[in-house]
Amino acid sequence: MDTLLDTFYLAIGGPNSRIWPIYLPGMILLAYFIYRKEKQSGSFLGWLFPAKMYLHKSHIIDLQLFVVGRILILLGVFQKIAIMSVGSAGTVALLGGYVSADMDLSPWVIGLMLLLASDFSTYWIHRVHHQHPTLWPFHAVHHSAEVMTPITVYRKHPIYDVFSTLVRGVIVGVAQGLLLSLFVSEISIPLALGVNAFYMIFNSLTANLRHSHVWLSFGPVAEHIFISPAQHQVHHSIELRHYNKNYGEVLAIWDWMFGTLYICAQREEIAFGLGDKDGNRIAQPHDSLRTALMVPIRQSLATLRRKPAASAEPEVTPVSPPVTPAE
Repeated sequence: MDTLLDTFYLAIGGPNSRIWPIYLPGMILLAYFIYRKEKQSGSFLGWLFPAKMYLHKSHIIDLQLFVVGRILILLGVFQKIAIMSVGSAGTVALLGGYVSADMDLSPWVIGLMLLLASDFSTYWIHRVHHQHPTLWPFHAVHHSAEVMTPITVYRKHPIYDVFSTLVRGVIVGVAQGLLLSLFVSEISIPLALGVNAFYMIFNSLTANLRHSHVWLSFGPVAEHIFISPAQHQVHHSIELRHYNKNYGEVLAIWDWMFGTLYICAQREEIAFGLGDKDGNRIAQPHDSLRTALMVPIRQSLATLRRKPAASAEPEVTPVSPPVTPAE
C-alpha cells in the first residue's frame, strides 16, 4: 500500500512534476512582480489565473491528457522503458567503475554536467519531432494548445512521451555513466539516481511561466544562455517568423549554436496554436481527447505510406524556412 501511495504521490506532485507545490511559490512571486511592474488592472489572482483560459476547451483537453499521462505513470509504463539507470550502470561497468558511498568530485559539478547532457538531448529530441514528418503529429498535440497554462506542459501524446523517455534515457544514461566513471573514482547510488538540483531550481523559478500568458523576457544577453518563458511562448506562436525557433528547455546555447535561436527584442503579441507554411491558423485537429489520441496515429501512419518525395512536409506542421547553422 505504501509503495502504491508513494507512486501516486510522485505521479501527481513529486519533484519530477512541474506542478509540485514546492515549485509554485516562486512562480507566483515572479508573476506578482510582473503584475506590479506592468501596472495591470484588476485582482492579481484574476490576472494570473484568468477564467477564460482555465475554462477554455483547449485547457480542458490539457487536463484530460494530464490525467491520461498520470494513469500511465501509475501503471509503470514510462518506468519500464526508462533505461537511464541501466545505461549508466552498464557504462560504468564497461569502464571499470564501482559503486561506493564516497566521491571525488562535487555533486554540484556532476549535476551541472548531467544538466548539459540532458538539455542537449532534450533540444535534439524536440527538434527532430518538429522536422520529421512521422514524428511531428505526436508533438503537434502539444502545439495545438490555443491557450497556455502550467498544465499545458502535460499536453502530450503518450507515444511522444514513450519515444522521448526512451531516447533521453539512453543518451543521459550513457552520459551519466561516462561522467561518473571519468570524474568520480567511487560511485554513489544517491548521486547516480538522485534528483538533479539544477532542474529543481529551474522548476522553482521560471518553468511554470513558460506555458502561460505572463510575458517574462531575460533580455538579449541572458537569452543567449537561458531560455526565457517569453522565448518558449514564441516557440508556440503561429507567426511565420517564430516557426522552428527556441527548441531548448533550460539552456539557449544549443539554439544559438545550431541556428534556431530567437531573441525577444520587445514584447510581442502571440497567438498560440497550429499554423500552415504561410503562417495562417489551421483548423483545430485535436478538439477532444479522442481526436488528440487518435488523429496523430493516423497522420503518422499516413506519412509512412507516402512516397519519399511526398513525405517531406508534415500535414499540419508549422513549416519554417530552411534552418541554417549560426555564424
